[in-house]
Amino acid sequence: MSQRCLLIEDDHFMAEMITDTLREHFPDLELVPVANTLSLAKEHITTHSPDLVISDINLQDEVVFTLFQQYDSIPFKIIFITSHSKYAVQAFKFSALDFLEKPFEDEALVQAVQKAIEHINMDQYNQQLKTFFHNFNPGEKKKKLVLKTLESIHIVEISDILFVKSDNNYSEFHIADGRKILVSKSLKVYDDHLQGFSFFRSHQSYLVNLDYAKTFHKQDSTLELVTGEHIAVSGAKVNALLHNLSELS
Repeated sequence: MSQRCLLIEDDHFMAEMITDTLREHFPDLELVPVANTLSLAKEHITTHSPDLVISDINLQDEVVFTLFQQYDSIPFKIIFITSHSKYAVQAFKFSALDFLEKPFEDEALVQAVQKAIEHINMDQYNQQLKTFFHNFNPGEKKKKLVLKTLESIHIVEISDILFVKSDNNYSEFHIADGRKILVSKSLKVYDDHLQGFSFFRSHQSYLVNLDYAKTFHKQDSTLELVTGEHIAVSGAKVNALLHNLSELS
């Protein structure tokens, strides 16, 4: 049974480019008529029940999330397209969702569609979508991070992360409630993701949330947290740490 794909895009040339790429690389994918407004997109979803939706975030003066948030549970995979919105990109990364940032190559679209077709766990995907909508809300101060392990996904508030410890190409998250969550991404990935929050790269092996800092011990160059853990601080990072701590006080 072939899968159906709905494209939501109001840029005629972009819609043609995506359609041509899909026809070339996915001949078995049934393409339903393109929707260039939210009302038409909702009509096509109801009529055609797509398995996959490829959607631009902004349609003229409309934001596509207002459509998707009407569903209690979304029964299709979505590939979002965004145009250089730093805020949107951050929300996507926090939610571990795939997205395409304009301009993108045909190969990037093909890879995203292939991954979407193979995606089978819709329960987890809906959790990621809910986290994305939460994070994308400008009025929401408590941002959340999706952490994917081999067995499951964990959604944690960023403010609840005590520190992250590097374990080769893995990162071990230590959460305020006592959980330890090991994910198969490097510490650098999360160092980049958490820029602008209260996190500090104290050592090549540690990323620490300074909101939990209690005391810096010069003798052994460690940062004691209010929860009792001692985090290593490299010599090259001491001055920067002390500066950051003074900014918090």
